[in-house]
Amino acid sequence: MRFPPKILFAVIPAILSTASAQSPPASGSIIPASPGFEAGTNVSSLWYGADASGAIAGEVRPLPVLGQDGVIRGTPMPVSPAVSDLNADGLPDIAVMDVLGYLKVFFNSGTKEAPKFTRAELSTLFLTRTSANDPALPLPLRDVEWWVANPIRDAARRGPRIFLSDQLGSTRKDLIVGNYSGEILFIPNSGSASAPDFKQPPEVARAIIPTMKDSQKKWGNVFAPAVWDWNRDGRSDLLVGEGSYSANSIHLLINQGSNDRPVFDENNRNVLAYGMGLEQLSPCVVDYNGDGFPDLLVTERSGKVALYLSSPKPWKPGDTLTFDSFLRPGGAAATATGSAPDPMTAATASGLLSLGGIATIAAGDLNGDGLFDLVFGKSNGRVAFALNSGSKTQPKFADPVDLKCETKPLQLVTPAGWECDSGLTRGNFYGFISLVGAAEDPEAKPVEGARCLKAGYFPSPNKIMPAPKLFPPAFAGWDRANAWRMHYDTTFGSPANFFRIRFPDNWSQYKVPLKTKKTYVFSMRVKGSGVTDGIVAISCWVEKDLSEAKLVRGDRGSVALERNRREERKTEVIKFSPGVQWSEIKKEFSIKFDDKELDDITQVDPRWWGLFITFDLAPGAGVLYVDDVRLTEK
Repeated sequence: MRFPPKILFAVIPAILSTASAQSPPASGSIIPASPGFEAGTNVSSLWYGADASGAIAGEVRPLPVLGQDGVIRGTPMPVSPAVSDLNADGLPDIAVMDVLGYLKVFFNSGTKEAPKFTRAELSTLFLTRTSANDPALPLPLRDVEWWVANPIRDAARRGPRIFLSDQLGSTRKDLIVGNYSGEILFIPNSGSASAPDFKQPPEVARAIIPTMKDSQKKWGNVFAPAVWDWNRDGRSDLLVGEGSYSANSIHLLINQGSNDRPVFDENNRNVLAYGMGLEQLSPCVVDYNGDGFPDLLVTERSGKVALYLSSPKPWKPGDTLTFDSFLRPGGAAATATGSAPDPMTAATASGLLSLGGIATIAAGDLNGDGLFDLVFGKSNGRVAFALNSGSKTQPKFADPVDLKCETKPLQLVTPAGWECDSGLTRGNFYGFISLVGAAEDPEAKPVEGARCLKAGYFPSPNKIMPAPKLFPPAFAGWDRANAWRMHYDTTFGSPANFFRIRFPDNWSQYKVPLKTKKTYVFSMRVKGSGVTDGIVAISCWVEKDLSEAKLVRGDRGSVALERNRREERKTEVIKFSPGVQWSEIKKEFSIKFDDKELDDITQVDPRWWGLFITFDLAPGAGVLYVDDVRLTEK
């Protein structure tokens, strides 16, 4: 794989990527890591859809999920696959949306009998970036103080589950998306049957398909949609698997409108299949036993696949599908004993097909034998498949195997001791931060040592779909001048193309090295193009207990810890604007606190200090090189 010199990225030899994360200070610099960014760690970038092993994969992030022990904790969520011919060549392609909301399409360049999936093409969609005042979100998500303090703000539209359907009868496959907060969204294919284009809606809230009259209320969460004309009236109905709470079900909402303008009413919502204790349900409609009627395969929290068989009789409200069994690899399904099969009992059987954690499911004929095969999204971010070697009346599935991608993984090198944010969680398509050397990027030409830091964009490999060009902007009221203050989470408010590197990468790892009444010199070398709002911020936050903390009793026996404490933060801000040649940014400064009680840092508790380098890059085109970062006492 070759790229033009100006967009080369770091594929660094292993001998350079294993240095310690805490190198000793160099040349008297206070920063306890090499100023020239020599030390780093290899990581894989998933922009082209392949991980270090070459497997198809998407980003992995945890979302708050209620566990079987009754505790809500961060739990890795799976990617969501869909199988369909998206470029009208007669071959099944695979679309995958990851937990962050990036939609990648792996077009099949093989044959019907032997599929071959090349590197992913990235859609222009990014549906998961939700602002605090989003009218589609229920309270208290729109309460800003609660929003900033509670990590669920990042989860609202993450963890999407997708389904592809020719909803409008146009031969184009449209996209149906369910998400963590209990919404169903419809994204029409504005391209063609041979070149899909899933455009970002001007307002994500407008893409929501209402399932309740009151949009502020939710009847479930972690929605996994499927579309099927279940009551055979010629209109597509909506199947929804939900959530992260016990006794979940697969719900059926009957379409009371039309295919191009579906109408759903919570009063016409039916339980199609009871989960009976199973959770994180994702449905897939198949004719499992070849009788001509739709059945359900459903993945759940532990990664097993439950089979629900339908009746040949026409469905009517109140009818439910009966749980039959869990799938076994290479043999018959595992049916629970007794006259009324119980999913919880059957789930304990040995030898069941399992993905090892929360999973999603899709079906399609991957090898041209006329039988449906299964494709799974796994909680480790990978996509797996299980070929069907049985018959139309008696399926027989192999053990799931990770699906490979015909491309080399992109490798980045993260600088030791620094935290890097390239806007991945904000929809900064193809953005990256990595260490590069002159051998890998002739444009780098480090001024100190063998490597420097580079921030920029990978080129889009899209040949069929339009390349992403619209990058999510900042929220209204976002304070660019104080962007460095967001030391915990830059997701909130900032534009997609806002980059930040911060030292140290672990707040508890380093003590404040600065002293009052001392002069310090900061310097660094930079060059680049398309760089705006470059800021270096050196911040120090200290506090001092003026007396011992004491317990204070309140009403009804409540007890609170009361502290008599002073604290103050001082920050030195340095602006920079690089040119195409290396230049030095340099400034002298000293730290002086207004509160005399805090002015002697050696006598107070140093809460934290940080060195922030923040900047915006022209979306898809900007580049910045940084080298020789030093902070020394004069």
